[in-house]
Amino acid sequence: MRDTSATGNYYNINSIVLISGLTDRTIRSHISSGILEGEKINGLWHFTPEQVEAYLRHPAVRPSILAKNNGMVYDFLLEDKKQHQEACIILDLPGADEKETAEFFCYAINNGDYQDLQFRFDSISGIPRVILRGESPQVLSLVNTYYSR
Repeated sequence: MRDTSATGNYYNINSIVLISGLTDRTIRSHISSGILEGEKINGLWHFTPEQVEAYLRHPAVRPSILAKNNGMVYDFLLEDKKQHQEACIILDLPGADEKETAEFFCYAINNGDYQDLQFRFDSISGIPRVILRGESPQVLSLVNTYYSR
């Protein structure tokens, strides 16, 4: 989730898209309207962990994120003609650090060989929640990588 290759401890728009399920266009609209605050560095938007957390909890944004999370699981349950083995896993991780958990999954998905893997991250009362949906081998591989680190 942090863009360590460029500027250090910052999130980028792609990470926010991945976590929230909102579109790039929506994120940029929220930047323009001031709902999401950040800093443009070398032509790219960067956001501190605190700015991202405030954005994800913003009352204008929160309902959309929850709808996206619920929709991903609901759609999985409704689809009755799947083309391949598919898994949808919800991990509630009490005791896990929220930022480290989000960073792990964002980094692993962005830098791994995960095609068509859907990911959502949320924190329910300080407990990280991860939702993964995709081909079963990819979902299980990522979960196993998380637990084996």
